Amino acid sequence: MRMRKKKNLTARMEACSRYGISDPASLRGSWRSLCPQAREVHVEVGCGKGRFTAGTAQAHPDVLLIAIEKVPDAMVVAMERCRDAGLTNVFFVDGDAAALPDYFAPGEVDRLYINFCDPWPKSNQARRRLTHGNFLQLYRRILKSGGEIHFKTDNDKLFAWSLEEIPQFGFALSEVTTDLHAQGPVGVMTDYEAKFYQDGKNINRCVAALTEAVLPFPTDLHRVKSRWMDAFALSISPEELGRQVFAAGGHLWNVFQLRPCLAGEDARQALAQLDISDAFVFWEDGPVQPLGDTPVPDLAEGFYLVDRDFSWTYAQTDSRHAFFCRRG
Repeated sequence: MRMRKKKNLTARMEACSRYGISDPASLRGSWRSLCPQAREVHVEVGCGKGRFTAGTAQAHPDVLLIAIEKVPDAMVVAMERCRDAGLTNVFFVDGDAAALPDYFAPGEVDRLYINFCDPWPKSNQARRRLTHGNFLQLYRRILKSGGEIHFKTDNDKLFAWSLEEIPQFGFALSEVTTDLHAQGPVGVMTDYEAKFYQDGKNINRCVAALTEAVLPFPTDLHRVKSRWMDAFALSISPEELGRQVFAAGGHLWNVFQLRPCLAGEDARQALAQLDISDAFVFWEDGPVQPLGDTPVPDLAEGFYLVDRDFSWTYAQTDSRHAFFCRRG
């Protein structure tokens, strides 16, 4: 459901300005300075109108809670709730989950909350789900060792899919339930959750703890291509991909015509600045293999390089044309 535009949004946001962080990247690595007594830093991805945000911050005054929300008309309601409750340990960022590593330093976050996110039910929308491997790898970059994701959803299919996806990216599952409130209300609820509970709808929940596992790089070409598209074509609609990529011969590098990237010598210089000793190389008709000590100029034409986490890629279609871009 589309959020109705709030009247006097700017004035309302200004009235809650002490809760808003306009430049979250400037606090990367030093969030605790906002609340020096905090024993942990928790992040809520998609706080909506903030019933859970305010209730959680109030229940845990010794925790610094950072709420991320990309819809200002919802976020202003959450900010007003926290202001009216007189809370001092919660702050808000008008941002997106894809930018979390820009906001937080490695190991800076103790816990992530993901509550009732969009299920993106179609199979070609899977890469947009907040429990998709692309996002899980981002979470790995900001969570401390043993840090946790607390995930709740009313969507049974999304939950079942997530229980298969999450362990593949180095998280150990616990506290798995498909009916959280079966014996009565448990914990702080979101607005959606309270309504679902009143309607008798079951709520799914699990906790996923970050492990030290080194994620294996897939060796199956189809899976590598799928992960590559998920990482580097995230901002491109399925319809546009169908028209401009798959219908244009099926070459993955057609993506570079549809998103920001570096080309030619700029792409080569960007690659030269990276440590590529742990990179992998693949071709569209196979194989997939570690780059190892092979010099890039010695590779046959039409190849792709990518790092283990699929955070950057380099493609060289022939001796003249090269492209480089980062995930997103």
